[in-house]
Amino acid sequence: MKTADVIVVGAGPSGLRTAARLAGAGLDVRVLEKKPRVGTGVVCTGIVGKEVFDDFGLDRGSIVEELRRVRLVSPYETELIYEHPRPFACVVDRERFDGALAASASTAGATVACDTRVEDVAVGPDGVEIQVRDGDGAVRREGAAVVVLATGVDYGLQKKMGLSSPRDFLKGAQVECGIPGADLTTLFFGRDVAPGAFAWSVPSGPGRARIGLLTQKDPKRCLDKLLDRSFSSARGISGPCSIRTKPVAQGLLARTCGDRVLAVGEAAGQTKTTTGGGISYGLACADLAAAVVRKCFDRSSFGLSGLAAYERRWKALLQKEILVGHYTRRICARLSDGRIESLFQLARTDGIVPIIRDNADFDWHSGLIFALLQRLSFMKVFREVRDKLGPMSLS
Repeated sequence: MKTADVIVVGAGPSGLRTAARLAGAGLDVRVLEKKPRVGTGVVCTGIVGKEVFDDFGLDRGSIVEELRRVRLVSPYETELIYEHPRPFACVVDRERFDGALAASASTAGATVACDTRVEDVAVGPDGVEIQVRDGDGAVRREGAAVVVLATGVDYGLQKKMGLSSPRDFLKGAQVECGIPGADLTTLFFGRDVAPGAFAWSVPSGPGRARIGLLTQKDPKRCLDKLLDRSFSSARGISGPCSIRTKPVAQGLLARTCGDRVLAVGEAAGQTKTTTGGGISYGLACADLAAAVVRKCFDRSSFGLSGLAAYERRWKALLQKEILVGHYTRRICARLSDGRIESLFQLARTDGIVPIIRDNADFDWHSGLIFALLQRLSFMKVFREVRDKLGPMSLS
């Protein structure tokens, strides 16, 4: 039976970052990924905040485009163009982005094994035993002192190990195809487009775009309608488009660690509840997880009492953002198309755009949310949200 100090289940950004940090500290780390190759088949806009590369020392070779201008389309096709004073985010090629993280983990000393599915995890007094099935169907067991679950939205192992799983989800769908001239990031709003959230078109390279949406139900049907209505020419150019779907967790998870186990990234619900993105949150929490696990090895103690520091730290960092975003999005999901249109008209004449310029941060949304709620408090729905979230604005 192969043994390691730490086994990381899942080779997404948060899992690979955790592995790199732990291996760099001298621990024997194995990353087990069920996909045949790191970064493939990802349902993600690929937009990350510009600061992510400097904050985490990441390679910029995966950047496809920098974002500064965004077009917003209302339910009645009113258009607004927002231009930020400087580029605020980047579109990345996720296979190259994740591949660079895998290379960093390997360089640090971690082993990354793909086409390797973890079927079961059992925690004992002396370690963790994992049942693994290889791509050829062979079953084997591996052991470690600690296991890190970075399984994305697959919560099966969390449930087996007594960790929390989300109760509330949005449903995402996305397709990438050829769209000549689609070089401007566009957001679409309205109940007929994406009930409960929004849709997007994001440039992903010369003549190509990622078109997708978040919604409360029937994401594939909603995306088919959007493609037929707004991107019919793309279907003629690209032929049949393969739509991928994915659940997106909403809300704060109560328990993300236990004896010899912790969850990180989407597996721990560390996603932006406003937009569904999670790369930057997952990277930040991976660093917190690695720091706590290293201390556990220093003390040779891997119980809940030691790993609980991880949960306290990541919630101190993200709890406000997750709760404020979740509650605000749920209230905004109730807005009628007419109310959304009135906000577009208000933005044309009112001081909303300067508020966005002054308070916008791609990854940290609560400051902008509170500023907008204050400005829009003359509308009852936003006044109620402001009053409900009031105590959090001071925390």
